Amino acid sequence: MIHDKSLEELVLGYCRQVGGLVEPPAYNIYEVLLPDDISARWGIESHQRFAFDAAHLQEDAVYLHYGHPLVETIVNELRLQSANGQFFVNNIRPEKPGLYAVIEKAISLPNAKMFAVPKAAEQVHLHYYVRFNFKVSLIADEKHELILPVWMDLQKGYPVNGADIERLALLVSENQFEHTPLAAPSWIDEPPVSPQTFSALLERARDSVTDGLGETLAHLQKRLTRFLELDRDRLDEYYTDLLKDAQRRLQKADDDRRPVMEAKIAAITAERDAKLADAEQKYHLRIQLELLNLALVTLPKLDLTVEIRKRTTSVCRTATWDPLLHVVESLACDVCGRAGDSLMLCENGHLAHAACLALQCIDCKRTYCQKCAHEIQLCAVCQRPVCSHSLVHCPTCQQVTCQEHTNQCHSVSGQAPQIIPEKEKPVLAEAGGKTKAPPPQVEPTPKQKLVQKRETPKTVIAPPKFTPPKPLAETIEVYADPARRMITAYAMAKKREIAVRWWTFAESGIAVECKCEKGRNCHENGLVYRPMDDIDAQMKSQLGKFRAEYHVPEYKLRFFQVRGGQPFEEKKLRVPSEWKDPEAIKKARENFEKIRNE
Repeated sequence: MIHDKSLEELVLGYCRQVGGLVEPPAYNIYEVLLPDDISARWGIESHQRFAFDAAHLQEDAVYLHYGHPLVETIVNELRLQSANGQFFVNNIRPEKPGLYAVIEKAISLPNAKMFAVPKAAEQVHLHYYVRFNFKVSLIADEKHELILPVWMDLQKGYPVNGADIERLALLVSENQFEHTPLAAPSWIDEPPVSPQTFSALLERARDSVTDGLGETLAHLQKRLTRFLELDRDRLDEYYTDLLKDAQRRLQKADDDRRPVMEAKIAAITAERDAKLADAEQKYHLRIQLELLNLALVTLPKLDLTVEIRKRTTSVCRTATWDPLLHVVESLACDVCGRAGDSLMLCENGHLAHAACLALQCIDCKRTYCQKCAHEIQLCAVCQRPVCSHSLVHCPTCQQVTCQEHTNQCHSVSGQAPQIIPEKEKPVLAEAGGKTKAPPPQVEPTPKQKLVQKRETPKTVIAPPKFTPPKPLAETIEVYADPARRMITAYAMAKKREIAVRWWTFAESGIAVECKCEKGRNCHENGLVYRPMDDIDAQMKSQLGKFRAEYHVPEYKLRFFQVRGGQPFEEKKLRVPSEWKDPEAIKKARENFEKIRNE
């Protein structure tokens, strides 16, 4: 029989907390020496021998179990105590000679430089680390529970490595730096110790839980996917045999029996779909979080204001030296809020990871982050990004172009102008409106041909080679979600989405929504298409248009189908069956024509 370790940890841990001494176990018996006031309060002797396993119980040992009076006493005392705590780190010296040189070396700025701020002095401020203890429940066919601590830097707003803090910090209950001013958070306009700040920090800590569960989630998801595949194969094989048998009986049935057999086939199909949905729901992983408690760790740090500057932009940031870990803290990305040792300076003064940047302007090469993506638009001719400083508004069609394609956006319906072959050139018109015929072609004499050969040949300028546009995205991931009657395409660059387009089968047709860098100028956003007979071909055409906008080759398309809330990769696009229902298509066409005629 295996006893519950949690009860053992609870009782012995509380005995140590109240000042008792606990000896290592001998024959599964723990010897405990309690303070006199504690033993008097509990009504027991100071020297105790505790056993938590009935199989190894001795005569002079006390067998503790759930419901035992001593266990109930300990639980009641723990309930009266606060689960949260505040601790201080005093065993550090908040000073660092040559701090600016250390900061300049530690922080990398690929497109900017760091400068010292005149008259800026090093200042000691109190900073906070917050440890959130979460109870994580991983629920699928089985339920797994674990306790996961998440350490957050309150002033910077991002997660940190708590193992180094726990290893180096000596936590005490008295603050020797109580007169030191508090450092203000750089990511929120609220006081450091306030409900608003802790609530916002808690949300960021929740988002960081998946980082701590990386290997656990990957292993569990792999296991669930394998079990789901086995169940699907088993169900497919079983119901395929039933359908084959029913189809064979339907072919041999009389006219009177055919409706019954057809109803049976429909019932088998519906039952199969229901069983598959149940299997997907069974192996769908759900994560539940419950905050148990938190610990606030206070320590002094050294702050210094520095200037980050490039040709057109300058911004000041506070760099911090951590005397406990002996490192310069990373600056925070203004887009994702995560720490970054190498950050790019946006034209609007934001610091961002390379993955958090928007598309770069092809003319002036200005850099913008995703917060400033509205500054970037696409040229109507070449579909390349151009910023608000370099774009050209066409006075004829009001479209936006880059410098290279000025006044070319309206020449051929918004497309790049085509080179007209020589034989198709139109004849020129004279001033009176009459057409002027091209001069007649006269065959040169043999003497003229000889003279032409002797002449120095003219330098022939080869026509410029056509260079395909550079892809704006690396891949496009397409997700078909039958439950939501939706198909979603993500244009991905550097493992982040730069554009999303949704197609939904609505009552009036195929509705399109788009969230991309074009913003309000996106011509697809808000459109509704009339459903065609061949929905597969229609959606292939829609994806082709989306792919062409970002110059992504067809082989870079990846297809997924969402089943039970989880994506499963497919070899091709699987349009939801609801889209192909003849009645639904007929109704959508009628509503489409009705709206268009209005």
